Amino acid sequence: MNANFIHSNQEVSSDDSSNKQYTFTIENGVVKSYFEVENGVSEQESIDDRDTFVIDGKQITHTKQTSNGPEIEVFVDSDDDGFYIRTSQSNQDGNDDGNDDNGDDDSSGNHKVFKFEINNNQVVAVFELKNGVFEPKSLDDNGTKSYTVSGNDVIRTEIKPFGTEITRYSDADGDGQYIRVSEQWQITSNPTGVIPKFTDTITFTPTSNDDNIAVRGGEHCRGGEGADDFIFREADHLRIEDFSSNDGDILIFDTGFGLTSKEHLARFITETHQDGQNFILNFGPSVSITLIGVLPDQISWDDVSVLS
Repeated sequence: MNANFIHSNQEVSSDDSSNKQYTFTIENGVVKSYFEVENGVSEQESIDDRDTFVIDGKQITHTKQTSNGPEIEVFVDSDDDGFYIRTSQSNQDGNDDGNDDNGDDDSSGNHKVFKFEINNNQVVAVFELKNGVFEPKSLDDNGTKSYTVSGNDVIRTEIKPFGTEITRYSDADGDGQYIRVSEQWQITSNPTGVIPKFTDTITFTPTSNDDNIAVRGGEHCRGGEGADDFIFREADHLRIEDFSSNDGDILIFDTGFGLTSKEHLARFITETHQDGQNFILNFGPSVSITLIGVLPDQISWDDVSVLS
């Protein structure tokens, strides 16, 4: 973002070895663990029994099996100091990602995947794809959740302190795997707790119209051709693939964390940097927003709304 967006204590920097590196624990020529190091903070990355590592001199190639096929990362330690830079990341089609993906690998078209066991038009079990395996989820969460079946869609209604959250899942191709397609928060007459302000339906897939797009961890968020509102409702590593201020896109924060203004939001920004063509804002080590294909001068506070 341009200087008007960034907190006075922040500077935009390039994403080089001072920002993000990787270290590997190698025993007898075998990678046992590896860590992402960013701004002096080391965080261990996950490895499962399907992951493979090939060590070739100063280069390590990591192949990770995902629901969309193999994902290949190449790390290089050019100066032999024990710190590696990730030089490429590609999927099974050989398409280079060129950036970090903080979302869930278990996805369909970059969306989280769910399965529902349905008997006599009733949902009797719910599963979410995690690490290539469908893991069971709570069906009712002590009576707060309920499901209805409507054709190829499943609709979940969840009781919240402010009212109800209605989420629609769809199996458009009939393969038994569902993705979230929309969500709406409805406010009761006597809500409690933090009350969300945005009550229109938000979607997880774009159209050619002006859309209200959900921004979620584990989802590759993309808008359509119109002027899109990207709705933030959680703190996670979040990613938007086609934000365009010129098209009238807006970032809308309706998080339920008590934000009161843009200035209030700015206080939580700990660091911003440019990673190639991508602009990244960090809110501490556990929360970030990555804007794909956006340069700092292509976004400003005029493109942000905080609902309070």
